[in-house]
Amino acid sequence: MLILFNLDDCLACITNKSSKLFEEALDNEFRPYHITRSQWTAMYYIYNNERITQKELADKMSIKEPSVVRLIQKMESEGFLYRLESVKDKRIKQLELSPKGEKGYHELLPIAENFKNYVVEGIPEEDLEIFKQVLETMTKNAVKE
Repeated sequence: MLILFNLDDCLACITNKSSKLFEEALDNEFRPYHITRSQWTAMYYIYNNERITQKELADKMSIKEPSVVRLIQKMESEGFLYRLESVKDKRIKQLELSPKGEKGYHELLPIAENFKNYVVEGIPEEDLEIFKQVLETMTKNAVKE
């Protein structure tokens, strides 16, 4: 039987599988601190984008708004962040890390950095730049307007 399309050779499938493995591995790194990769990623974007909105956070994390709302509710109940009303529009919620959230973000920043470093260990910087460019082009190609 002739197979023209090989799923094991599809770059989109390979990167998807790799992404899931990386996510699981980073979750394992954060597990002893009782913070998930998703929570830390939200902390990263909130910390680095003053008064980010829920919608902006969902966009940056590439997740749907209902998912980010559940994540925010959990993080707020655990004391990691505050939801504040926008001065311009009371319907819009802006996010700010609490002192506990800032502490968690800073505590796990070196762990995230170490994770990034050992995942790319042995790969020349030049190859990593080419890889990033190729992924960016593939991403642009996948989004048809």
